Amino acid sequence: MRALRIVLLLVTAAALIVNAVIHLRLAGPFDAITGTLVSQGMLFRIQAAVNIAATALLLTRRRWAAVLAAVVAAGGLGLVVVTTLVPLDLTTIGLPFLFEPVWYADKVVSALAQALALVTALAAALLARRPAGPVQP
Repeated sequence: MRALRIVLLLVTAAALIVNAVIHLRLAGPFDAITGTLVSQGMLFRIQAAVNIAATALLLTRRRWAAVLAAVVAAGGLGLVVVTTLVPLDLTTIGLPFLFEPVWYADKVVSALAQALALVTALAAALLARRPAGPVQP
């Protein structure tokens, strides 16, 4: 089980890094979509940084790090799906209007990477050893 968990953590880390690289590559063109606080390009850079930070935390091999990676992946995947299907107007809080109803190669790969990270991170969290507690009679 330990080897399987390590493989799951490595796959999770790779998927998060793939997503981070895609977001960093796409950030420049999305700087044109602005809000009063940040642009969509800056949101992409933040997404990439969060993915990289979650990957670094996976190196601790702690259960909570795998759960955090799953949350990061679920949030990113949810946002990409929602903003593809429904216009998301966040301008009242200073964020840009988010709506892109097209699936292109980078977006598909990003969504698949986040879905893979979500599944593998959850599996790794479930396989984590729990500290031995007192034995119940």
